[in-house]
Amino acid sequence: VLGKDPKQDSFTIKMTGGPDGDVAGNELKILHREYGDNAKIVGIADHSGCAEDPDGLNWDELLRLVTFNLSIDHFDPARLGPNGAVHKVDTESGVKARNSMHNRIEADAFVPAGGRPNTIDVHNYRHFLKADGTPSAPLIVEGANLFVTDEARQALFDDAGIAIVKDSSANKCGVITSSYEICSAMLLSEEEFFENKDQIVKEVLDKLRQLARMEAELLFREFEHYGGSLPQVSKVISDAVNSATDALAIALETFSEQDREKLLPLFRDHLPKTMADMAFDHVRERVPEQYIRNAIASCLASKLVYKEGTKFVETLPKQKLAAVALRYLEKEHEVAVLKEALEGTAMPE
Repeated sequence: VLGKDPKQDSFTIKMTGGPDGDVAGNELKILHREYGDNAKIVGIADHSGCAEDPDGLNWDELLRLVTFNLSIDHFDPARLGPNGAVHKVDTESGVKARNSMHNRIEADAFVPAGGRPNTIDVHNYRHFLKADGTPSAPLIVEGANLFVTDEARQALFDDAGIAIVKDSSANKCGVITSSYEICSAMLLSEEEFFENKDQIVKEVLDKLRQLARMEAELLFREFEHYGGSLPQVSKVISDAVNSATDALAIALETFSEQDREKLLPLFRDHLPKTMADMAFDHVRERVPEQYIRNAIASCLASKLVYKEGTKFVETLPKQKLAAVALRYLEKEHEVAVLKEALEGTAMPE
């Protein structure tokens, strides 16, 4: 969308939600960890006010606020560039600056990571555009749920071509992390978890990066192939995964014990390796059968959708989905075995 490699190129972000917020605070830490000084935060607004700097707000100061759980009005003005400013809501001008920051400041991307639902709606979305009709940010990635209404998303795309990664796609890793927390609580003792916490967290982050890339690749691939807007495509992906999960969960109830055992490795592969190595032998004892069944259904549905696309799943009759999924796994295994065999063979040029 931006034509930039964030690992190599500088980019600018404006965001709502303060450094003391869960979503915004973690977003700041992730941006700095992954991209360092390439990521320039040119504006942040929260309940207390806003801080702005076209040269990028000082990272040390931002991370200090995150560490000490402080809102943006605590940003030290001495750490601002020559054109920076901190506006507090204890003045009328401060309130106006805070309320307009997400529209007024220009950036490569806008990340709503806090704020009131429906802040941008069909009646005020034009405020996000500049006087010439171009967007104040060509990309919106929704960290906070419902900051932009459905109608406003479509209008921003139709009128200004803004690419919007909808909350259901942008937030997906948060939901997955919650599932790992639940699995950890069921599979590991508190002592086991804390003894292996650093490794488990590293493996979770690796999985989240992989899953986020899969989401992004499918989202933009289907957008290019089938058109529509990104929020529409995001909804199609979510609907396809949910529909397939529901159909598979129902079908799994009729599977033989042998067929269910064939699918259990899906659940194991979903887990961080250390957690699985330590406790998966006891999964039947420690995890309710219904949870295992739902987890398998979700893993299998996601595999089908993210590898083959939404159209593949949508065209399958629901009553045949489980049988097709089983055959799919069997063929995938056969291909993997064949690939492994070929890798050990000296093939002619």
